[in-house]
Amino acid sequence: MSYLKTTVAALCLSLPMGMGIVATSASAEGVVHLFHRSAADPMRLPRMAMWQHCSERLDIEIIENFSPPKQYEVQLPVQLSSSTPPDIYAYWAGGRSQFQAATGKIRALNDIWDEIKDNYPAGVQATSTEPDGNVYTIPTTFQPNVFWYNKRVFAEHDLELPQTWDEFTAVAAKLKAAGVTPFLLGSKSGWEPLLWFDYMVLRVAGSEFRNGLMAGTESYLDPRVIEAMEMWKELLEAGYFNDRTSSLGWQEMATKFVNGEGAMELMGTWTVGNFIRAGLEPGEDFDVFDFPPITEGIELAVEGAVEGWAASGAGENTENALAMLKCVSEREPQELFAAQAQRMAANKDVPIDIYEPASFQPTIERFHDMLDAPFHQNLELATHPGVTEVAKRELPRFLAYPDQYMKVLELLEGRRNDVFGDS
Repeated sequence: MSYLKTTVAALCLSLPMGMGIVATSASAEGVVHLFHRSAADPMRLPRMAMWQHCSERLDIEIIENFSPPKQYEVQLPVQLSSSTPPDIYAYWAGGRSQFQAATGKIRALNDIWDEIKDNYPAGVQATSTEPDGNVYTIPTTFQPNVFWYNKRVFAEHDLELPQTWDEFTAVAAKLKAAGVTPFLLGSKSGWEPLLWFDYMVLRVAGSEFRNGLMAGTESYLDPRVIEAMEMWKELLEAGYFNDRTSSLGWQEMATKFVNGEGAMELMGTWTVGNFIRAGLEPGEDFDVFDFPPITEGIELAVEGAVEGWAASGAGENTENALAMLKCVSEREPQELFAAQAQRMAANKDVPIDIYEPASFQPTIERFHDMLDAPFHQNLELATHPGVTEVAKRELPRFLAYPDQYMKVLELLEGRRNDVFGDS
């Protein structure tokens, strides 16, 4: 029997993209209020299939409330401060969770984490554990950010995959000389260039420094950050990126990639659906490679996103919420979600053969192998939202005016001091 009621919070009724009401409830032993960011059925339905599995198994009714993704972070504080805050809500490990902890709107989940952490590979476990030692989210998906490259373009120009920074820049130079844009990059949503910044810092300075930078204990004016920005500036000034980055978002980047208008792009795994729907064959028309090393001896950490679910701990249904969160950590519900959404499950026991097409499964295996290295939440999720706000405004500006890189770093450092103090 389905125990699901979809509702609209009164405070959200004015949203232009409404949240439909479905009055399909049944009596159950308990209830949880769940809030998440989904407006379109292709993502909402797989998420709710996962939750309904646990709802029926535990005899707990779900009262669902959802917001369009672009409005979710505006609506979430309103929901958490309401008289009926959600018991469970979609969230991310990293700086977002630490910020929520400071507001008292998130419950540490250490008491259930010890029981379920072995459902996850080491990389996901590490990413889910915050600097304060607490776990605030139960992971359900992970998405590494990697270089996607057009194999036909590489073959046409007799190019090998770069294994070093020098090889990487040599490939870019050869492509540009042949009239091909080496790197596709947009900044329409603000977050796209953050992936480049993050990896440049990781490859120049390493995981420990980068973790400190995200936690506010290291400086954006550190010589290693300056070096990373200067190296990126050289790539921009060499003309290795497309023009008019501000008019491109990740989907427009994918379109250009499909059309052969660029050879490579740095992006998360969510982009692959664009390639496959356009008729590109994984492993034949496109493939992936890691961001190349820069500083000798620096471990090749992976940057990406681990998404999950948090508990507010604010209502009468906390015990039900904890039971549901333990349940969604397991293979069966995550497999339901992954098979329907075609997003990689965080649970390590979900089989690879549920992902389609079969030709993409070897790449999925490689993504899982990446979890053996340090896996980091991307900058947008890893640091304080106040720093993210500046990064999403200033790094896109840097793409247009690379000579102003020090101004960008000074603004980031100023915001770091504002939100973390002079650490």
